[in-house]
Amino acid sequence: SLVGSEMCIRDRSYFSTLSNLNVMKKEIYSFISGLLLFSGLAISCDDGKIYDENNQTEREGGTVKLTAKISGVDSWPGGYSVVLAGFTPDNAFAQTAKGISQTDDGTIDMVLAGIPSEVTQIEVCVINKLRKRIASFYAADYTEQADTIRLNAGNLDAGMFNSVQTEIFNRSCTACHGGSTEPAAGLYLTEGKSYKALVDVVADKSEEGLKLVKPGSAEESFLHVILHENIVKYDHTNIITTSSTLTLLDDWINNGAKE
Repeated sequence: SLVGSEMCIRDRSYFSTLSNLNVMKKEIYSFISGLLLFSGLAISCDDGKIYDENNQTEREGGTVKLTAKISGVDSWPGGYSVVLAGFTPDNAFAQTAKGISQTDDGTIDMVLAGIPSEVTQIEVCVINKLRKRIASFYAADYTEQADTIRLNAGNLDAGMFNSVQTEIFNRSCTACHGGSTEPAAGLYLTEGKSYKALVDVVADKSEEGLKLVKPGSAEESFLHVILHENIVKYDHTNIITTSSTLTLLDDWINNGAKE
């Protein structure tokens, strides 16, 4: 009986092994069938397309190629950069920017790539450390109708004093100082006259004998004083209210008040 029991155990083990082998065969057959089906589908797609023909992938950004002749780039101190930049509407902070280096003859031929789709205007301008636009020398509408847009900006004066003239004097001062028949206090701040009228010239209204602009020292310049303190007949402290503009004027003076 013991021998018979051992034979029964062996028989059950044998049939169990056969059953397992049959299961494995079925699994292998299913796997091979799946491979053949997948291969047939892949071969039938001989054009390689796995997306709708009408589907368009999003662009990685546009490109602008700029040609210009620029002077005054090296007149700016640290904290400012003359750049080719992209801006969105009603935002003074550059969304993308690339620095412009001064060349011996001033000729610039450069590329700004990867421009975001939300950018609507391209400018040659100067920005501060926060990437805020301080002054603009050239602007062009920007649309992505082409992968590459070419701009010829011509001759540009990117000098620091030119920015002081256009962003400060022209905007806030010339209405009284040179825009009328008789400039207030006899002080001309119009283009072509402002520099000689300010730099190293003693201020008539200064009891201490301060110069209107003392190169290298904004705090000792009468122009700085009257924009921060109400010490003359007509209050000048509310004429220029943006801190970045006041900083531009002070930095120009502290940097040597160069023309």
